[in-house]
Amino acid sequence: MDTTEQAFKEVASEMRTLNNCPGTTPGTPMSKNQLKKQRKLAEFAELRKLRREREREKKKQKRREAKELGLPVRTGPSRKELKKRQVAEGGKSGLSFAIDLDYDDLMQERDIVKCVKQCLRIYTINRRSPQPGNLHFTGIRSNGQIHESFKKNEGWENWHVQYYFDRGHTDVFEHSQMVYLTCESDRVLDKLQPGCTYVIGGLVDHNHFKGLCHSRATAAGLTTARLPLSEHVDMKTRAVLSTYHVFELLTKVAAGQDWTAAILDTIPMRKGAKAKITDKKEGLGQDLELNHNLEQQDEKQEAESEIECYSLDS
Repeated sequence: MDTTEQAFKEVASEMRTLNNCPGTTPGTPMSKNQLKKQRKLAEFAELRKLRREREREKKKQKRREAKELGLPVRTGPSRKELKKRQVAEGGKSGLSFAIDLDYDDLMQERDIVKCVKQCLRIYTINRRSPQPGNLHFTGIRSNGQIHESFKKNEGWENWHVQYYFDRGHTDVFEHSQMVYLTCESDRVLDKLQPGCTYVIGGLVDHNHFKGLCHSRATAAGLTTARLPLSEHVDMKTRAVLSTYHVFELLTKVAAGQDWTAAILDTIPMRKGAKAKITDKKEGLGQDLELNHNLEQQDEKQEAESEIECYSLDS
């Protein structure tokens, strides 16, 4: 018995760790730059809420000063007013939009962040649209990378959006009432149909998975369609748009804007889009081309100034 106890004590005194376990290599300490970066990230996370409070106080102070001077407090409706309008008018257009977020394992961390930022812009675009549609975020994996990125935005649970966790668009909507938008489709979307759900792939892949959304939709037996870009404009680059650009274009068309004007108002200037000139549209095309750059610059500045405030009010 004494021999057993003595052997047990000897084994306990020689507990294996990662440093002395056979077949392992001791971890190297982090460099000074890595430690400095880690400290900065921790400080940024701690001070984020404080910065948001300061920003809100500055905006309130500016509104008070403008009110005292008799100046307009704001140039447009407040976020609360927009939300009330969306609740009141949402669904009247009969259109439904679903962002397919079932690509969690195909994106890197930086692309996950970009994908969620695009969802934020989509949410704001829908709220500000004269004809807001029913917005759905489908295929979110519980506690996945996209879910965790959403959690970093305060108040995201209160957005006027339908979230579907661990359920894709094929589990939620009728297949016959869905149209998956992909640039590889042979069918051209020339008109938005009320009662139809238009699915947009929420994949940020820098063209690494070309045709993946189209192949998935085809395998699921869904109807696919592409936007009528080449029918209305000439572009220097491929007719591939980001997720929020596709959504913004659809909302403008749903609000009554024609395809040519909506496309030129939406797509980035770097694509060098120009309206296709016909005898009937020659005057319109020239006017759109002249005003396109200025309008896009104004909208881009407005969107960049608002993207930091998406999580402040819901």
